Amino acid sequence: MVSALTYLRNLVYQQDRTALFYSLVFSSAGAILIWYFSSPYVRCVCRKVVRILCRKILLDRRSRKSDTDNFISFFRTYLSHHQKVNNEALRVILEKNHSCKFFLDRSITFQSLSYSIGQEQTLVDEFRSKLPLTTYDDYRPYIERMVDHGEHNLICSDKIIYYAMTSGTTGKNKLLPMTSHVLKDAMLLASASSSLIWRSLPTSFPSCEQRFFHIQSAKRREMFARSKDNIPIGQLTQTFSAVPLNPAVQIILSAYFIIKLDLIEDITDFETSAFVQLVLSLVVPDIYSYTVLFAPGFIHIVKIIEKSFEEICLCISSSDFNHSSLVCKNIPDMKLRKQLNQALNDISLEYGGSTYRVKRAEFIRQQCENGNLEGILHRLWPKLVYAMTALGGSFASYKEKIQFYCGKKLRLINHTTYSGSEGFFGISASIFTDEYFLSPKSNFYEFIKEEDVHLEQPTTYLASEIEPGNRYELVCTTECGLVRYRMGDIVSCTRFYCPADDLVPLPSELIDASDRIPLISVAYRLGSLLDIFGEKTTEQHVMYALQETIQQWRNENILVDLCDFTSYPKLDEFPPKYVIFIELTDLQQHTDQTWNVVQARADSEVERELCKANNIYQYIRNSGKLGPLSCVLVQNGTFAQFRQEKLKDDRLSAMQIKPHRLLKNEQHIQFFYDNRTVTSS
Repeated sequence: MVSALTYLRNLVYQQDRTALFYSLVFSSAGAILIWYFSSPYVRCVCRKVVRILCRKILLDRRSRKSDTDNFISFFRTYLSHHQKVNNEALRVILEKNHSCKFFLDRSITFQSLSYSIGQEQTLVDEFRSKLPLTTYDDYRPYIERMVDHGEHNLICSDKIIYYAMTSGTTGKNKLLPMTSHVLKDAMLLASASSSLIWRSLPTSFPSCEQRFFHIQSAKRREMFARSKDNIPIGQLTQTFSAVPLNPAVQIILSAYFIIKLDLIEDITDFETSAFVQLVLSLVVPDIYSYTVLFAPGFIHIVKIIEKSFEEICLCISSSDFNHSSLVCKNIPDMKLRKQLNQALNDISLEYGGSTYRVKRAEFIRQQCENGNLEGILHRLWPKLVYAMTALGGSFASYKEKIQFYCGKKLRLINHTTYSGSEGFFGISASIFTDEYFLSPKSNFYEFIKEEDVHLEQPTTYLASEIEPGNRYELVCTTECGLVRYRMGDIVSCTRFYCPADDLVPLPSELIDASDRIPLISVAYRLGSLLDIFGEKTTEQHVMYALQETIQQWRNENILVDLCDFTSYPKLDEFPPKYVIFIELTDLQQHTDQTWNVVQARADSEVERELCKANNIYQYIRNSGKLGPLSCVLVQNGTFAQFRQEKLKDDRLSAMQIKPHRLLKNEQHIQFFYDNRTVTSS
């Protein structure tokens, strides 16, 4: 009896202790929550701790240089057996899509889909023999049915989650389907690319507190055009706004990005959105990378800093976006402005609050007032490790200007992923060059020799068959339903992978890869050629002629630089000729007399250099079939205005606009004539 009473008493005491424990836990949690919601500083600290823990535990250890980092895993699994993996990718694609309407309409079946080990080439040969090369016109009726009527299984079996709109550089806009598998491939390539950078710069690996600047293009999900079955349609750069992100991706983005995507989705004007992103990022003193997708956009964003730094500084010092004329003009929603101000205040709290904001604003003002000094980006963010943008192919002409903004201390890197609306194709092979590894897992690749691109059905070559020193048109077969699709991208095979070169360091056991791994760089787009009589003048030919001519002028103390250029074939004259519109940067405030001299000399001197660059053009010029080219100098700011105003009709953001080297639209041509330089005689 006594023992029973003792047991009951102990049980009551135990329950009391348990109840006391839980009451303490819940009351403490309640106090923390009250403190959290009532104190902006505590909220700031909590978010920072979560971000740092996420980086430490989940992300940074696979990006930091090691024998198991993301790039090494990618190299070991895919790149080291390049052609074998690519052949297997074709099998996977055909297994998924061979029963779709595209194949059924052509009565195509594959007897070798279930090949045994060692017979991969059989399927490759059967595939290439049964299917012709294709262009977008082969898919247009299917995609129109998918978009307009919501039909499924027409070109691919996977569920479509997005239709990416092309930028229309080489023709009118096209819609290309995207699946969730493509986004997974994109994340895989992005993680491998990030790891590749830090393998090359191991001593510069950022701390967990540091974040990066990446200009984003976003809009509300409900603002996207939709297909019949409610699939969003928009730019590739706005995919993450249209497609719901899974929690894992959201965690990754929040750990690195300074600005939440949903914060800028209501800002419909790109210039205003870019300004807001710059202000929020300039508050942060220690970002480690600065990324803008395309080179023209990169320059445009820096120009916003140079032009609007006074307003930027006022916004930062007061934690109030109402000091921005762009915000006041283009964001009438006071609730949204309040949210932006709160975000600005929250970020500044992490670094010291109001006192810090004033000091930071003054520092920014001092750096921007010295606008003629190189390295503005590194001066604004002294801990920047690298700046990144697309610098290959059409963008090469912008490199010198961008390097000036970076300065000598900041490494400038070509964008580390090779992608387009058609898919994601490769990752950087080196931070020192513009070369890429093609990802053998993502798509199946074939190549057409440059001299055969004018043929309708030329011979193609596999990745294992291309040779350094040659150029090829890229042909892709993708999981999204493109089959032997002619991309229009001309790529150069620069060399085969060799670890002794300036490439990313590898562990010793991976140095001898089992396959020849070709490295490629993007040369130009097929639609960007001037080609009236088969002379095939490329963008590179014109670029060479302009740069050589400008260098001669500089040697004569006419200090100008190339800002941008575009062209068109003038076919309404006999003989026809090239017209090149050129915007020059005046480095020395030249007089009208000097500009008259430049205009008078430009035609003949650019022509002379173009003949050196393209001997076929020279031959046809000498035959009299082509007339002498005409150079038209346009006013300062013409190309910026063209990108900002004229291309809005294409429903593109400034970040997606690529150089329009070949004008096809009569209104666009007239725009440049209307903006020609006018000087006094």
